[in-house]
Amino acid sequence: MFKARLKPSEQGTLERRYEFHLGEAARAALLGDHEKAAGHSRTALALSRELYAGARDPEGQRAGLAAALSTNARYQRALEAVEMLTESAGHYARLAGTDPGRFEAGRIGVLVRVALAADTAGSTRDAIRLLRAVVGMYQQAPAMDPAARDAGLAWASFHLGRCLLAVGKTAEGLESIDAGLAAAEAVRRELRTADGRAADDACGRDAGHVPGWLSGAPLSVQLLVPDWLAAASRSMALHAAAGRWPAAATAACAAVRVSGELARLGGGACLEAHASVLARARDIWARARASSPRAAHYAHKPAVPATGR
Repeated sequence: MFKARLKPSEQGTLERRYEFHLGEAARAALLGDHEKAAGHSRTALALSRELYAGARDPEGQRAGLAAALSTNARYQRALEAVEMLTESAGHYARLAGTDPGRFEAGRIGVLVRVALAADTAGSTRDAIRLLRAVVGMYQQAPAMDPAARDAGLAWASFHLGRCLLAVGKTAEGLESIDAGLAAAEAVRRELRTADGRAADDACGRDAGHVPGWLSGAPLSVQLLVPDWLAAASRSMALHAAAGRWPAAATAACAAVRVSGELARLGGGACLEAHASVLARARDIWARARASSPRAAHYAHKPAVPATGR
């Protein structure tokens, strides 16, 4: 049946609504409100389907639909998630076929979600095999947006490490997590704060009085943050348990930076979580300083970021 094309004003309104709901879904997921995130994600997907069906240039809407499908799949049951991911993969494959620099990272990201679905369904070893392949794909992928590609590499590495730990491969799992932390830190160093300054390199410095880097970060980096904090906390704990204090201190820096940015954005429970991370980190930093004279850069006195600005 013939469907009338959207008028330019209608299309513009839908596009603005799509961007709003996609951004709100990311923010809610960032702060741990998955019910709210799922609602915004569902609305973003409905809007992207309407745009794809009615826009005067449907091809121009393909990327938005692919992203909305992949994002919304995380909130679905297994069968529905696989259907959405399959549809998203088809769109990304077509996009990457003509412009790999822009869309190859997105295509690979769908495979990460497939691996996560497999792990959730109890097929952790299948997830590991797929995630190993995905890490290699990210490492070889061309990218017009290196931050999106490297954020994807960190994301895949975090989950590969988590799955390896789950099957008892502790050394390899921790190695993968630490590789992911290095990739995520490289992305963070390229970000700029709201006033144009580089993201603060000092671990745990008083972030309450300088503009943060997370609120203005690309969506790919914002979506990474919950897994980034979980990975840093996991690495910090495992290295500390083994008495590898300098390595634990490095992971603690990542955990403090990321939890501090979440506290800045969310306050409340996020602020309490940051305070807990910071307390553990301070103990680790003290032990790192005691264990190695070269660990003097952990000698600062970090502070909990102020919120409500």
